[in-house]
Amino acid sequence: MSGSESTSDEVRESIFIAAHDELSRWGIDRFSAIAMADRHGLSMETIRQHWADDESLVRDVILRWPKRQIEVPDTGSLRTDLVELAAAMARYTASEHGRSLLGAHLIKNQDQFTLGPRQAAWRIGVGALRGVFDRARERGEVSRDVDDRTAFELLFAPINMRVLLTGEVIDEQYCQTIAEWVWRAATSPREVE
Repeated sequence: MSGSESTSDEVRESIFIAAHDELSRWGIDRFSAIAMADRHGLSMETIRQHWADDESLVRDVILRWPKRQIEVPDTGSLRTDLVELAAAMARYTASEHGRSLLGAHLIKNQDQFTLGPRQAAWRIGVGALRGVFDRARERGEVSRDVDDRTAFELLFAPINMRVLLTGEVIDEQYCQTIAEWVWRAATSPREVE
């Protein structure tokens, strides 16, 4: 790697760190690259050399959020894969980084540019987990018409609700219960209309 590539990587990393700090503090709705540049001593010209707009910067930071990755389980059964995913999400949301990311995602104004990065991050996240349902289809556990995205929303939403709204305990039994409900919904026979 040349010196200029190394410098460019260092600059991008400093922008990522600053944007991560801003998103943790203010959330996506109040994010402003101009304010970030001012608070962190960065040049807007340099930021725009790497990201054309705030939306693309926010999307990239969300996708690269520290410790964001959840391992995709492969237990040989959809039922136990869902339990593993629920438990992994519970562990993640219990972490400082997980709570920061959830807090940054709260939607205060649906008219702002911020829906795009949120939706893109969710689509990419679901895409990374899709193998759970692909393998379940190969094993004949679920039909082709099961909507993976909705199944993941059903699995993760109760956990996020407890973290963001109620503060109730998310223990192993809770993860097993919600995973069981999603498994039953995904594997139940579909009625032909």
